[in-house]
Amino acid sequence: MKVASFFAGCGGLDLGFEQAGYEVIWANEFDEGIHETYQFNHPNTYLCKSDIRTLKAADIPDCDGFIGGPPCQSWSEGGKQLGLNDDRGRLFLDYIQLIKQKRPKFFIIENVQGMISDKHFKTFLSFLSSLECAGYVVSYSLLNAADYCIPQDRFRVFIVGFIKELNGAFKFPEPSQKPLVTLQKAIGDITEEPHLYDNERVNQEYEKWTNHDVFTGPFDTKFMARNRVRSWDEVSFTIQAQAKNCPLHPQAPVMKYVSPNQRIFLPGYEHLYRRLSVRECARIQSFPDKFRFSYTHIKEGYKMVGNAVPPRLARCLALSIKDALGSMNGKKEADVLVAYYKDEHQLRMTLRNKLYYVRTGFRRGALQMPIGATSPKYLLLHNCSNRYLYAMVEDHPKVMSGSELSHLGFAPSGNEYLTFKLKTAECINLECLNLADVKFRGNKRDIAIPYIANIQELF
Repeated sequence: MKVASFFAGCGGLDLGFEQAGYEVIWANEFDEGIHETYQFNHPNTYLCKSDIRTLKAADIPDCDGFIGGPPCQSWSEGGKQLGLNDDRGRLFLDYIQLIKQKRPKFFIIENVQGMISDKHFKTFLSFLSSLECAGYVVSYSLLNAADYCIPQDRFRVFIVGFIKELNGAFKFPEPSQKPLVTLQKAIGDITEEPHLYDNERVNQEYEKWTNHDVFTGPFDTKFMARNRVRSWDEVSFTIQAQAKNCPLHPQAPVMKYVSPNQRIFLPGYEHLYRRLSVRECARIQSFPDKFRFSYTHIKEGYKMVGNAVPPRLARCLALSIKDALGSMNGKKEADVLVAYYKDEHQLRMTLRNKLYYVRTGFRRGALQMPIGATSPKYLLLHNCSNRYLYAMVEDHPKVMSGSELSHLGFAPSGNEYLTFKLKTAECINLECLNLADVKFRGNKRDIAIPYIANIQELF
């Protein structure tokens, strides 16, 4: 399959898709400081160096999918969170406009967790609605890179869409069941002393480890406000795009607490405190050692690495997209909304109104329902050993407020919910599904979290 990449950066997302068997035929990156790095590591991809705001659909070759992560600074919780009030934030709209004009089979959008904060969540939903109106079924999820064998905590929002005509269902990759990849495993073999730089020009003639360069600039008050060291047997803090915010190397002890907003380097061990090198950051981001970063000043190296999507996570997403495309346009198993009812009152209100509701958004217990998808065919309600199956109206679920549900006799605790209509209040039986044999996902702690599965998955 062929894809086009936008806001390509050094090409972390692109590399993951290449590792999954895709062909990245065209990429767009406006920052000239990144061009050499991208072209060295992706020699078979045509690099378009134009401003995305000047691009038209005709400028982009025909392909199966669009991949890209618009600039995150406007949405980042660590920044000013200007959103669409910032030129960089509006680049999100330019990307969406090209998706709507070119209409690839699928697209993927990556961005920071701040995009789904209370401040920006309505804007986020408006983006999804715009894509749904353009003819896509849109899924979204918040993923932590550490759950996919990447040695860092890195939470990012991913949006994946497929044109509705394909009539398929996409599922985000399940977290790995393998042990977490620690800093020891990720960078423990890099034992040589790094090259140290502040603002001077970088010498990119290396011996064993390319890009084993460390920024030595001062540590500001904000950086010293909390501990920045993770130990060898842990995963790293998030790899940042700003050199001054890079996590510290695990050779150093945990920083000493002074006050709620102040830490210091442990006295007597100050010589052990240094930032991770660009290569160590690249390892933690899951880039292979052969991936070379070209830069004149060291801050440019950290920026490229820190802004990238970890290739290993990109590969997982690319394979899930490939699986979804492979199953589309075939016979589709009936979907079931598996949900919990907390007491008899909720069950009575559900049957009286022929309506079931679930929380939306990203809070625990919310349902990640693809935007533009129709309701599942069945509703399976359960509580302890009680299990009831109902036929649902196969229509688009409706959003209702907590106050609207209260007027119907329900007792919601939140503000906004997704609602599903029942065809009838009568239980039904299916020959292919013995309710007593149904196995629910997760552990006892997750029993109340709703999810959608096809009938075959319930056995």
